Formats: sequence, C-alpha cells, structure tokens
Amino acid sequence: MTVTSEQHIEGKRDVTFRVFRLNPQVDSKPYFDDYTIPVERGITVLRALNYIKENIDASVSYRVFCQAGICGSCGMRINGISKLACTTQVWDELPKCREAGIIKIEPLRNLPLLKDLIVDMDPLVGKMKHYRNWVESSMPEPEMGKKEFLVSEEEFSRYDKATDCILCASCVSECSILRANKEYVSPAVLLKSYRMNVDTRDSLHDVRLAELVQDHGVWDCTHCYRCQETCVKNIPIMEAIHGIREDAIECRGLKDSAGAKHAEAFMSDIEKKGKLVEATLPFRTNGVAWTVKNLLPMAVKMIMKRRTPPPPPLVKSSKGMKQFREEFREMTEHVKDDHKTHNK
Repeated sequence: MTVTSEQHIEGKRDVTFRVFRLNPQVDSKPYFDDYTIPVERGITVLRALNYIKENIDASVSYRVFCQAGICGSCGMRINGISKLACTTQVWDELPKCREAGIIKIEPLRNLPLLKDLIVDMDPLVGKMKHYRNWVESSMPEPEMGKKEFLVSEEEFSRYDKATDCILCASCVSECSILRANKEYVSPAVLLKSYRMNVDTRDSLHDVRLAELVQDHGVWDCTHCYRCQETCVKNIPIMEAIHGIREDAIECRGLKDSAGAKHAEAFMSDIEKKGKLVEATLPFRTNGVAWTVKNLLPMAVKMIMKRRTPPPPPLVKSSKGMKQFREEFREMTEHVKDDHKTHNK
C-alpha cells in the first residue's frame, strides 16, 4: 500500500450523527435518529447535516444561512456544548464523543423548540426590545444630517469586542440562570446593553440602566462564566456584565437594589473576615421583612436538617488577614482608578 493511499484512508471514516428529532405537530415526545455517513477530514458538522438532508432524510430540520460563521444561524449543541455547526470540524469532535464514533446533535437550550434543531428566537428578540438594545442618538434633531456624529478610536475600543456578537444564542443556551428562570435578561442582552450604554452617541443610558437593575436583571448573574467559555467569537461577556454592575453602583449607589446591597455585603464580609457571613447575608441584602416572609420556610428546613450556616460570632477570620486586607484595598484602588480612566 502506498503512503498516499494510507493517508487517504486515515483521512476518511464512517461517522454516526445522533440527531435530536421532534415535530410537535405529529410527535408526542422527542427521540433521536442515527445517520451513519462517510466523512472526510476537513468536513464541518453543518456539511455533514447537509449531506444527510440531501441524500438520506430530507425531513431533518435545522436553520442555516451564511455557512461561514458570520450570521449565527446554525447554533446548536454538538456533543453537549453549544456552538456553530458551520465552524465545527467533525474530526475535532470525534475525541469528545461519549460513545466512540457517535456525534450527538441537539437544539440550543433555554429557547422554545420549534422543530428538530430549530429554536424560536423571538423571546430573545423580545428581551432586546425590552432592554432597548439600540442607540438612541443624543444629537439634537435639528443638527441631524448637518454633521457626522464622530466616535474616537479610544471610545470605540470600549465596546469593540461586543460588536463581534452575531446573536447565535450559544451563550443563552449555556446560561445556568436561564435554565432556572426564563425571565432572566440573558448574557446576550446584557452584552448588547453594555455595548449601547458605553456608546457616547447614546441617550438612553439612564433609562436602560434603571431597567437592568430590576428583578431578573444584571444582579441575577451567578458568575458561572459558561457564557464566556462557550462564546463562538471569544467575546469577554463577563467583563461586560461586570461593567454594567460597576456602572450601576457608581450611578445609582449601593442601596439602589437588592443586587447592589448583596454586592456591598459580600465585599464587606470579604474585607473583614476573608469569607462570607452567610447567616446574615439575606437580611443585609433584602431586609428583615422580606427575608422572614420569603426565606423562613427554607430556614426551618435547614434547621431541621442541621444545615444552617454558623452564627456571626462563630465565623472566624481567615488566616493571613492582615496581608489579605492590604492586597484587597490595593486591588480596590486599582479598580477605582481603572474605572475613572475608562470614564474619561
């Protein structure tokens, strides 16, 4: 056998694609179909799906448009992770398969399913409308059309990376909060909101920020970083979320909302003891009346199971607190300086 033919065989093999199927009009529950096809090295998951649809089963449904990683249409879960089918190489996925040689394809999570791999994007678009994810020009109407609204390179650099978002909804699909609360604003909308809020041409900053700090808004993020880890454009989404929170504290104060109070209490505990005083955190965040009304039943269950956090007097400071406090204060000053620099 020649070297050329050996390389040819190594670069081609049969691969099974296990595709999620559900047509709500005829199916009572979802199921998976297996399609085994010959695949050459260099083929993307989308091209494999195209082959299946054109040669084996025309009923397989998925959304596709540019096929070049630009439009974000072909977002889907491949081997359990949300990504673009058009930029995902079959060969790269083979080592990640739970069952050898079987690539699992599922629809995005946290959005209503329409059919097979197609999800309804309307809820996400609705949230973008609710949080005003557009620039409302601050230029007086009589001045419009008479001159350009220039943006300096330094100003643009603040939201440059955020403009790479193609709304593929991979971050939405991987968001751990959305799995528990469908009303949560979502990382994609927070990223867009940040992009608009730091745009010097925009006039809706205060209105948008007031909405973002309400229930289901920016303070509900739990910092799991799943959105950033799975962003197909490598956008630092968490920096945008942190930016909105810092902006909210600076513009609206630490007593503005339960989220701001929680952040203040959190930072206070860390500075004093190097750890959280969990027993009093709900009271400092939401007040006595709210905590008693909403958390008393859970507190009783925790007491019954002996799972209550220690009372404040029993929470000892972490070791090395003197050095930690110095580093904490130094870090805090750096953050303040960075924030002032950005706002210049």
